[in-house]
Amino acid sequence: MNYNTNTYTLFSRPYLDTYNQCYKNIVTINLPPKGPLADIVRRIRFAPLSTFKQPGPCSRINDCGLVLTTLRHCFNNNSYNNSCNCDLMVVDEVPDLFSFLLSNGYKIDTSLTKMMNNSTINFQTNNSDKIIAFITYQN
Repeated sequence: MNYNTNTYTLFSRPYLDTYNQCYKNIVTINLPPKGPLADIVRRIRFAPLSTFKQPGPCSRINDCGLVLTTLRHCFNNNSYNNSCNCDLMVVDEVPDLFSFLLSNGYKIDTSLTKMMNNSTINFQTNNSDKIIAFITYQN
């Protein structure tokens, strides 16, 4: 058994951009990642999507979480630019994200992703999160 393997889940999540006054589908992750991916992950507070969707004893609405920042503006010549004011990654950037992951030692677990997306299990997330992929980092 390899204890240096770390598996994470990437999600698509609806997000209310209060600055631009629009909704976006952003990329989130379930746990703080190890490896190069950690450089583009940050914790944010989510604005409520609607006044009708509020946290309560029977609803698991997380008001904060881990999000990925865009790769397009933050990387120059394969090095991370910490000084840039990075935007949140939207689902349109998933192909770029997959390229980044594969070139930096992550494995995209297509069989686990397919199994969970085809499962009859209905996840009760009031945030409407959808699984994008399961990824593994082996250090």
